[in-house]
Amino acid sequence: MKVSLNIKGRVTSKLGNGTWGPYRDNIAVTTAGTALACGLAALDSKSNAMFHAIGVGRGQWDASTPNPAKDDTVLVEEIFRKVPTSINYITEYTGFHDPSSPDEQDELDDAIFATIGSALLVGRTIEILSGTNAGDVREILSLSGNKITVDANFTTVPDATTEFRVGVVSTTPTNVVDVETTFLADEDSSDGQIREQGLFLGEASTELDSGTLMNYIRHPVLTKAGADLTNIWRLTIEVV
Repeated sequence: MKVSLNIKGRVTSKLGNGTWGPYRDNIAVTTAGTALACGLAALDSKSNAMFHAIGVGRGQWDASTPNPAKDDTVLVEEIFRKVPTSINYITEYTGFHDPSSPDEQDELDDAIFATIGSALLVGRTIEILSGTNAGDVREILSLSGNKITVDANFTTVPDATTEFRVGVVSTTPTNVVDVETTFLADEDSSDGQIREQGLFLGEASTELDSGTLMNYIRHPVLTKAGADLTNIWRLTIEVV
């Protein structure tokens, strides 16, 4: 029986004090297997750290963003990279909003929240998967009973069709990992129009285009000008 690994990645970004953008799918390129092997070798100090790279891409992508190709090995026009701020194992929980109590536009109610607890929930992103507000991503500010409050109103008041997913940090290994990187306001080389991002392993360093590309995404332009840009790259590795 043939068994293979499937690497799925999804990215959300927040610019300055704004809200989180929708999670967008990326592509695991052909060299992803090699990149993972390099990551394993790194456990024995045989390769360097992971680097999260951002790039300008091309201005014409603003009319229609082309998908990356499986055989891409570098970004089209990389401008800056750095070691991720944090890499954490993640446990994901899903559920539906319970509208049995009065609803506010910045709240979600489900018994699972009380089970998880505020220590794990506060500061994490929550994504609306389907139903009312599908695609919205918010940051959890607090938990009271079964109800969480988020950092900005959802598009509209949640209802019983509002299906959510939240990922919390796990102290034990899981097959889901969050790679979080903050490109700081004072990192001037990271300023500019950003349309592409990539994760590099292997012989990766601060040198642009170095290392082995694992995952690559192109997205609508983000203009970073003297503000923090935070990205969460959620990787799910499955045996298929």
